[in-house]
Amino acid sequence: MKKILFIISSKAGKTEFDVKIEDLLALEKKAPSEIVIEVIETKYKGHIDKIIEDFAKEDNFEKYAIICGGDGSLNELVNVSYGKDISIGLIPTGTGNDFAKNFDYKNFNLEKVLSFYTRPIDLIQINDKLCVNVTSLGFDTQVLKEAYKFLEKDPKLGKKAYIKAVISSLRNVQYENLKIKMLMENGESKKIKGDFLISAICNGAFYGSGFNPAPEARLCDGLVNLITAEKIPFYKLPFMILKYKKGKHRTSPHLNEYKISCGHISSDKAFLANIDGEIFTTNKINFKVIPSAISWIYFED
Repeated sequence: MKKILFIISSKAGKTEFDVKIEDLLALEKKAPSEIVIEVIETKYKGHIDKIIEDFAKEDNFEKYAIICGGDGSLNELVNVSYGKDISIGLIPTGTGNDFAKNFDYKNFNLEKVLSFYTRPIDLIQINDKLCVNVTSLGFDTQVLKEAYKFLEKDPKLGKKAYIKAVISSLRNVQYENLKIKMLMENGESKKIKGDFLISAICNGAFYGSGFNPAPEARLCDGLVNLITAEKIPFYKLPFMILKYKKGKHRTSPHLNEYKISCGHISSDKAFLANIDGEIFTTNKINFKVIPSAISWIYFED
């Protein structure tokens, strides 16, 4: 028997799919006899942890947990499910939905959930947390912080909040002085240091509501793509940001990309960073890829 647990995040922005509890429950009538469906809506912060802890204790089922939410809710699900015998999936109902852009949801409908398949994907360990998509610091986290302020004032802004935040953040561009150590794809160690506008550790290819920092990032290659942007003349910044959004920045002399397995980022002062959109403050980040860390649920044809 297989059990599909749908978790509906009550805090998701619901800008992609409008998923209703009754629609999910109705799937059981169309499901093969070996599939059982349960639907739970989150009620409080940390509820996903309790839901998965209870789900993991159930016997006699192959377990599949699908979050109806955004990148933050997915990150919560991944962190509590890691190490448990539970496959993970996503129906993107958040504001940015950046991790979902690594897959094809163009023709998605709920009935496709009943004919899913699974494959392993990598995760990134960031200090003592797990990242499923991107961890970054610098200008993009400044933008994210501004975007959250705009969304708090006007949730209807949706993705437009990120564009407003970019424009607002250009008024006070800050650089982070960093030391970065990394282990390259070929096994060699590399060190770099300097003032950086952006440093992004990418498992997936997209973040920041559609920006495409690592077009060639793959979720199952056992590596992460580290993107660094050094000091850029201010008059070039708007054009660089446009290229960065479209993934056409890779020939710029101001940006570098490294395929690596692990590394360490440090600074003499604290800096803002974010893991899958969740902002935190630190002065060092230890990171490493965890190959084939979780079983991911695919809905594509």
